[in-house]
Amino acid sequence: MQNNDNLTREMVFCLMFISIIGNIVYSHTWIDDFTDRSAWLASLAGILLIIPFSVWVLYLGQSCSQATVFDMVDKCFGKIVSGTLCIPFILINILIAVAQLNMFTEMVKVFFLPNTSCCLIMIILVVIGMTFISNGITDFARLVEILTLLGLFLYFTSFVFAFPNNFNVAYIIPVFDTSLFGFIRGVIFITGEACECLFLLMIIIRFIPDPLKHYKWVVYGICMSGIVFSVAILFIIAMLSPELAKRIAFGGVNAAKLLQVGNYVRGLEIFIFCTYDFIALGKIAACMYCCWISMQKLFGNRKLNLQLSISALLILVPSLWLNSYNKAYFLAVYLGNYVLLPFAVLMLGLATISVVLENKKMGSVSK
Repeated sequence: MQNNDNLTREMVFCLMFISIIGNIVYSHTWIDDFTDRSAWLASLAGILLIIPFSVWVLYLGQSCSQATVFDMVDKCFGKIVSGTLCIPFILINILIAVAQLNMFTEMVKVFFLPNTSCCLIMIILVVIGMTFISNGITDFARLVEILTLLGLFLYFTSFVFAFPNNFNVAYIIPVFDTSLFGFIRGVIFITGEACECLFLLMIIIRFIPDPLKHYKWVVYGICMSGIVFSVAILFIIAMLSPELAKRIAFGGVNAAKLLQVGNYVRGLEIFIFCTYDFIALGKIAACMYCCWISMQKLFGNRKLNLQLSISALLILVPSLWLNSYNKAYFLAVYLGNYVLLPFAVLMLGLATISVVLENKKMGSVSK
């Protein structure tokens, strides 16, 4: 790895931010029945619980520099085990991207382009995502920086007009109008959904110089995503009421449709659409990048453009076949509930065993 491949603080920050704010933008409504008015606090707590797992990845990266988690497993358990892990890793990233692509496409169809084919929207998004990552991680990370800054600016520019007329304090008080079990259930689900960021971190860890020393780069990105996301949910609940917010999809866009400046300026939901667009592009590209790198682990560095094209097709074809917001929503919920965190822990556990055994071997040799 050359020095110019190293990621900067801002790049890592934005990559963590956009990798968390992905499917969770749509699937967070799953916890509304459990958490009610405290949904925004449960979301904040759930995202922050990812921090120990991210530090775990950074510790492994410090112990085995310039290596992905698969490279770490490979050193001790061999290519068969690491290659076997690559297959479900690729599949999970495909499913994450399929859910994101379908839910975003449905939002575009419902609010902005009702007469445009879903197929065309999906193809455009996948092609743009493939273009983003084709030149490597640093170019992709620079683009993510721009997307993140633009998305944050547009999102909060629109919702600043919610005060004071559209922000109803009665909708958010009392905050804890749910059971402790319901709140914990919501937190655990959000943690599972936010685990999407760990899959990207397991790959880009080799590009972070002195990972453990620069742990704040990752931690700050996770904290910022938690704050931004929880504040967004707070705005949606305060504008729509918790009862309405839990019964509709695309809460951010529906809330923004209520906003206007004076008597004439309306249509501020376009700002929210642009934010969702930036999130979708970054998320789909990140999943595609994880698939692409994993394929290189399986098939070597031969015909990289072909491998990238195959990664794109593996995301596009199932998305076109699924072609359903509801199915994509429940796919994201299933992944968050049962798949993402357990598989991430499995990978980190095997990588930790591999690093420990390798260090013991090195220690015995030096003696």
